[in-house]
Amino acid sequence: MDVNDRRVYVTGGGSGIGLRLAEMLAARGAHVALFDLRLDDEALRRVEAARANAERRVCGHLADVADAAAVAEAFRQAAAEIGPPDLVFNSAGISCPKAFPDISQEDFERVVRVNLFGSRNVAAAALPLLRPGGKLVFVASMAAIAPGYGYTAYGSSKAGVFAFAEALRSELAPRGIDVAVVCPPEVATPLVAWSRTVRPAPTERLTRFAGSLGVDEACDAILAGPAIAR
Repeated sequence: MDVNDRRVYVTGGGSGIGLRLAEMLAARGAHVALFDLRLDDEALRRVEAARANAERRVCGHLADVADAAAVAEAFRQAAAEIGPPDLVFNSAGISCPKAFPDISQEDFERVVRVNLFGSRNVAAAALPLLRPGGKLVFVASMAAIAPGYGYTAYGSSKAGVFAFAEALRSELAPRGIDVAVVCPPEVATPLVAWSRTVRPAPTERLTRFAGSLGVDEACDAILAGPAIAR
């Protein structure tokens, strides 16, 4: 998709994959709206600095994707500021890397609420605004397909995101709205840096053996992939 002069919404835009995608999309000429639970001025400055030209607009809104009403209101506000979206990236997500006996019901459910229910909430907020030719992109994870030790909550939530996106694609195709889902491997984001301080030793050994993909490399691949580029 040519994003020049298009409106792109990015959840999880305060850091990691979301922020880097926002910068790259701004550099390609998009107007960008960022959404995150925590969104500081530095993130907005980075996206503004990356703009192809100063006429491209950037805005930011605080919203927890697990809160359906908050996401819907934040999207409505962004639409009033920069216009309705042509492309929506849902990259907001959390992890709780613990062996199943050690993860509480509350933590397990929080991961599912943010990752899976959050995807539902973003789609529900976006659909009234998306027009034919628009696109929804969900950032799932390789853990959706090949989950490992310590990722019962994360892997199952991302598998749900994958299935949700696949089903939604068939439903929205008659409306001329496309849906894509991407499943990157571990990417060297702030979330991963934090998880390394808390995840179980077997998880750490396995992931260090496999290695992490750089954020730029991951985002380049996402934007160049056939699911997004077409």
